[in-house]
Amino acid sequence: MITARMTAGRRIAASLAVAALAFGVTSCGAINEQSTATDYAASDGINVDVADAEVRNLMFVTNAEATEARLIGTVVNSSDSDLNLQIKAANATPVTVSVPAEGEIKLEDDANETVISNLNVAAGRHADTQFTASGTTVDFSVPVVDGTLAEYRDFVPGGHDESTTEHLTPSHTTSSGH
Repeated sequence: MITARMTAGRRIAASLAVAALAFGVTSCGAINEQSTATDYAASDGINVDVADAEVRNLMFVTNAEATEARLIGTVVNSSDSDLNLQIKAANATPVTVSVPAEGEIKLEDDANETVISNLNVAAGRHADTQFTASGTTVDFSVPVVDGTLAEYRDFVPGGHDESTTEHLTPSHTTSSGH
């Protein structure tokens, strides 16, 4: 009889231990924000909304001198009338992206190539940028990249200079085995 009570007590204790472990493993979701509920730019660019303009994954791709930069990303117009979005980065000459009503402009497309002059912000930094549409202005920090990553090389104003990345190519070395 004592043995049966001890076994029941052990079972209860084991059940409580398992329940406490399960609660400890799953309870973090109860007090921490779910990362899937957070809106963020999943790539290198930024997302910003200005009036009816929704700017998605925008960034500047600069040349080696960091004087010119091409904008890449998408501008979506959620209104039923045409929209002009003015973009002024740092000390650069402002540019305007025109988006038709309920349309979008993909700046990576050759037909929509938009290059700004006098950016003078080096790759790896951010350019303080003003976005203006329909009388609303929003300030945002926009990343500046160059052709170091292969996916951006086609967008470098004036073309990508291979000499700026040749040092990134791995070299094969031989080992003597000692």
